[in-house]
Amino acid sequence: MSVLTEPFPTKLTVDGAECPINSDFRTVLRCYELQGDSDVLSGNTLIKILQLFYGKKRRLYTQEHIDRMLWFFACGRKKKSKRFPRKIAGLNDKQPFDFEEDADLIYAGFMQQYGIDLQEENMHWWKFMTLLESLGSETRLQKIMEFRTIDTNNKNLSKEQKGFYQAMQQYYGLKAGAPAMTDREKQIEEALLNGGDVSKLL
Repeated sequence: MSVLTEPFPTKLTVDGAECPINSDFRTVLRCYELQGDSDVLSGNTLIKILQLFYGKKRRLYTQEHIDRMLWFFACGRKKKSKRFPRKIAGLNDKQPFDFEEDADLIYAGFMQQYGIDLQEENMHWWKFMTLLESLGSETRLQKIMEFRTIDTNNKNLSKEQKGFYQAMQQYYGLKAGAPAMTDREKQIEEALLNGGDVSKLL
């Protein structure tokens, strides 16, 4: 669907029935908080996320409830068939931002670029993500994301530039000292971000 021709969804069709959802960006962020850094999403945690998203307790959640929720989290986007050539573009594979660690930067970026106070705004998750991904280079968040993702092994960088970016990555790096994600964690993260099936990974 196109955001130019279709309204952002506030209900989802699940198993042939229309289900109201909590579409506000805070709800989805709280779902991510419940997920946390655990490499295993317990059944109880998944139920809490589903209850938070759908807004009421149900006796039974089907696989389609999960699939439709993940589709919503991914803003209805299909998984891209082409992979962005990060190495050619001079980028590494490091995580560019974190909702929790960068909360202040995200808040400030919205105020700076859009004049939107996220403390006072009830905003649809898809709108929030569209605006977040479009924050300009003049915002501090984008500058820090650039520091984190630039490939310091790029041969086009001078010795001074490499030293500068390495220092910036050390200073602004996310979760310093945390172990690298396992292949399974990467698969779960990719499934969550792209609306894939995580049931086989849990």
